[in-house]
Amino acid sequence: MSSLGQRIREQRLTKGLTQIDLASGLCTPSMISQIESDRAKPSHKILVAIASRLSVPIEQLLSDVNLDLEYKSQLRMAIGLVRAKEFRTAIPLLQELIDSAYPRMKSSEIHLELATCHVELGDAEAAITLLKGVYEWANRKQDHETLTIALHLLGTAYQKKEEPALALFHAKRAYEELEKVKEPDPILHSKVLTLLGSIHEEMGKVAEAATFYEEALGLGRGKIEERGLSYLKLAETYQKAQCLEKAEEYAGRAALIFEEVTNVQQEQDVQHRLVKLTSKRENWKKSVDDLLQIAAQYETTSNKEKAGAVYADIAMISSAHGELEEAWAYAERARISLPNLHPAMGTVHRVLANVYQERSDDEKAEKHLRNAIKIFVQHGRVAEFEEVNNQLCKQMISKEKYKEAFEQITTFQQFMKQKLVQKGIVL
Repeated sequence: MSSLGQRIREQRLTKGLTQIDLASGLCTPSMISQIESDRAKPSHKILVAIASRLSVPIEQLLSDVNLDLEYKSQLRMAIGLVRAKEFRTAIPLLQELIDSAYPRMKSSEIHLELATCHVELGDAEAAITLLKGVYEWANRKQDHETLTIALHLLGTAYQKKEEPALALFHAKRAYEELEKVKEPDPILHSKVLTLLGSIHEEMGKVAEAATFYEEALGLGRGKIEERGLSYLKLAETYQKAQCLEKAEEYAGRAALIFEEVTNVQQEQDVQHRLVKLTSKRENWKKSVDDLLQIAAQYETTSNKEKAGAVYADIAMISSAHGELEEAWAYAERARISLPNLHPAMGTVHRVLANVYQERSDDEKAEKHLRNAIKIFVQHGRVAEFEEVNNQLCKQMISKEKYKEAFEQITTFQQFMKQKLVQKGIVL
């Protein structure tokens, strides 16, 4: 039994054609070479054209061809593309395998790979439709590993849809199914724990999030860069929980790992986050110097927005330490680089409000505080919104604007109620 590539080569040689002859007007000779050596699979359109050029029915090319080899080769190629994060390229290959309905192909595996592509590309609805079918099949078969993978992807899809209650439900189910697997894959185990940590963090349960992140790190799996990012994530989570010693410990671990990172863009992003974590120390001026170097690196690569976000952080650090003139200057540099509704512009407006309050210009200070609130609300930044809202209310109360202050407090309460409902929590 021959492969499709071998069959095409046999027919070409029988007709006395070269690869250049066969490719003429259809594709490149290199493509014909790859098809004949089974390193590439022709599209249906190209296959019909090749059959016509060889003057044979397409059925003759496919008759008794080893389709196992053809489909397995295509599946391997598609999985390779998914692992390489070439999701858009992988989708048509995977969809073609599903449409072929070849009986020897494990359809659940193909559906899971296709669902992964849709999740990563932000098409949660398409992923959920596929995953529900896989879940029903795996549940009937009591295939606990496939159930775990499907439930993990469902949790991720619902998280991307900003439906944390459903995301948490499926993530917890994934964890329960994983416990039924005799020898669970440590990488899958780590992914489930990380998802649980991420969802709990989004729901404001930072202590629970930290527990899941630590357990995932304890498995000791994943690439070194991924472990570094996990340490950094854990440091930021502990900072939110005001566990500053733990935050500094994990930030230090992340720093050690990323000293070896060769991806310049990633290294700059990580260093930015690390410096922010340590900016409240006594040597805050060193943090400012470090951030200035990072901003300069971003500007060298013409990444204006990231440079602007760094300048916004420098402005905030300077403002927090009473250096208002410097804070003003860096806030203005950030404004030049950032779009008006960029999340970092909320920080810029906070800094400018602090400057105007120091100058006793309450009207301009209030204007900037309200601008900051609009941006933080738009981006769902609850902690920042609360801080700025409290600052605005204090300013109103100091000016005996009690009614306006009460209305502002009510606005924040309504916002929080809406966020809780979105997270599946009803008061």
